[in-house]
Amino acid sequence: MEGPWYCYILRNKNPQYAHLTYNGSTNSPKRRLRQHNEEISGGARYTHGRGGGWEIYALVTGFPDHKNALSCEWRIKHTLGQPGKRPPHHCGMRGRIIGLGEVLKLDRWTKQCAMANKDMNLTLYLAHDVVGLIDVETLPANIDMFAGIPEF
Repeated sequence: MEGPWYCYILRNKNPQYAHLTYNGSTNSPKRRLRQHNEEISGGARYTHGRGGGWEIYALVTGFPDHKNALSCEWRIKHTLGQPGKRPPHHCGMRGRIIGLGEVLKLDRWTKQCAMANKDMNLTLYLAHDVVGLIDVETLPANIDMFAGIPEF
C-alpha cells in the first residue's frame, strides 16, 4: 500500500458526542475523515451514526510503512501495551493526548515494528487547544511538534 502513512486521533464537535474520541491510521487523512463523517462510504462503525462532526485533533506523520503506522495506532489504543481498556487517565479528549505523549517516547510500539521509533523522523501536529498537554521538551529528538492540523 502506498504511503505516506499517518496515525490520527479524532474528536467529535457535536455537544452530545463531545466526549467521544477515535484513533486510526491511513494514507489519506482527508478521505478517511470524510468517511468517518459519512460524506463518502467507508469509515469505522464506531464513528457512524454520531451526526458527523469528527475532526482530527492529533496527527502523526513520517511512518516508513503501513506496518509501523498500524503498530503506532494499536499502541495509542492500548497505551499499556496489552488489549483491554485504557487506564482512565488516558481516556477522553485530553487523556488521549496525554497517552499519545507517553506512547511517542517508547522504543517500539509493538514487536511487529520493523524499525525502532528513534530511527523514524516523525512529525506531530496537535490542535491548538491541546498543545499544552504534551511537553515538547520530553519528546524524543526525532519528533517535531507543531500547533495546528495541516489542511489536506
